[in-house]
Amino acid sequence: MDIHARCGGSVGTVRLDYQGWDTVSALKERVVGSDSATLASDLRVVHNGRVCPDGARLAFCGILPGSQVNVAVRARGGGGDGGSTGAESRSSFLEMYAQKKPDKINPEEEKLARWTTCRLSGERLSPPVCADEMGSLYNKSAVVAALISKSLPPSLAHISGLRHLIDLKLEPSSQSNEDVAKKANGASAGNFQMNNVADFSCPLTGLQMNGRCRFSALRNTGHVISEKALKEVPSAVEELVGGKWATEDVLPLNGTPEEVQHLREQMLLARAAARAKKEKKKAGKVAAAAVEENGAGVAVAGSEKLAEKRNDAEVGSLGDEKAQVKKFKATESAPKLASKQVWASIFTSSRPEEKETYACRALSSRGLA
Repeated sequence: MDIHARCGGSVGTVRLDYQGWDTVSALKERVVGSDSATLASDLRVVHNGRVCPDGARLAFCGILPGSQVNVAVRARGGGGDGGSTGAESRSSFLEMYAQKKPDKINPEEEKLARWTTCRLSGERLSPPVCADEMGSLYNKSAVVAALISKSLPPSLAHISGLRHLIDLKLEPSSQSNEDVAKKANGASAGNFQMNNVADFSCPLTGLQMNGRCRFSALRNTGHVISEKALKEVPSAVEELVGGKWATEDVLPLNGTPEEVQHLREQMLLARAAARAKKEKKKAGKVAAAAVEENGAGVAVAGSEKLAEKRNDAEVGSLGDEKAQVKKFKATESAPKLASKQVWASIFTSSRPEEKETYACRALSSRGLA
């Protein structure tokens, strides 16, 4: 009994003797024969689409008398299938087309940036520093330049002038940036840590303004003080600001989203009240101006009413006789130092009535009268 081995190429199909107890490696030795250029280990035997291991017996691999097997040279450096390992890797294919996800932002770095950089320009905070009505920090020079050029982003539309900003009085930090730079020079990839040293600190407790501790500003004076100092040493705060301070004067800096929303609502209410007060004051001024302009008219109306009362007083009621009313003369109400004739010429009562009929007016218009 024998089997058929398809070797491909110029060799073609080889007919081999079949022994059921032979192994696959023995079958490959028979295929190689005396050809020393090809080693048996370089070949692979495939039957029914499956690669047969070298130590397995032919019968166990399903190779029976009369069966046909494929014998091919094994490709070196790959996965044994004649292809490239990298090209067959699914992960490489997915990485080729997958979109890169944005790197996650470290919340500590984001918090430090909010306390050490200007929200508008992104530059390092440097005096003069100011805050808006919701507690965000800015370099005043950057805000002024944006107001002049009218280039403020929509998110900062609530800042329409310097009256909406609070000038802050900041205490420089005791640890200088030079010391921080010296320490950073000795850092390596293994021992690197984020620098939490800020340029400013609390003047009473010395806490760094780096986002780890809460800070607030007093609206009246602009002093920036840690929340710990406001709670524990309020008397020292009074000495620092030079007088009493109220809770309503405290503005939280870089507060929570809930605090920012509350500050926004307070800002809108305060601006609406100020706008209503301004409109009311403007309306009062307009009314006063109208009264002044109409003063002369009121005086003339008063004199006319007085004249009517005089005429009514002169009307007699003598039984059934018809009341006689004294005719009003314009010269009687002439102003002082005014010519009576000129004054009377203004009124029609000083001119005699022209007795004419409709026919007369028609003739006069044609020049026949």
